Amino acid sequence: MTFGTGEPQQTCWLDMSMDQSTANLIARLNTVDVSVDDLLLASNEIHQLPPDQRDWEGRAICTARFFKGERQKAFAVISRLEAMAKLISSGALPNGLIPEIADGGHMIARPLFLAAAKEPILFTKKEPFFNAQSFIEFVLKHTEVEGHA
Repeated sequence: MTFGTGEPQQTCWLDMSMDQSTANLIARLNTVDVSVDDLLLASNEIHQLPPDQRDWEGRAICTARFFKGERQKAFAVISRLEAMAKLISSGALPNGLIPEIADGGHMIARPLFLAAAKEPILFTKKEPFFNAQSFIEFVLKHTEVEGHA
């Protein structure tokens, strides 16, 4: 995935400096129903953009067009994709969960997209992230269920 770069994400559940608007945003976005297919389809659309248009603004416009009329869903989808990409690029996930492919990218298995769709999304300093430990546990649980452990 080519979503964002960044520093390793926090693994704490609460940002003690969180203001009420951030808490409200988190609560709203965690009530939006996002499916694996939503994430896969949006990711595919974003990856069809020319590389120079895959910045945050380009991804946001693409996602908003894809989920036309569903502003909250578009924001939830792009936030979840961004948080998943940051978690992958941070190195916090075990290597076996995200094998590298020949072009230097990563093979993102369905259980990672499932975790991105279902795990609580969090924000700190307006940046989306997932709790790394919870995300990993979710992925491992669903990888075992699918028989890919």
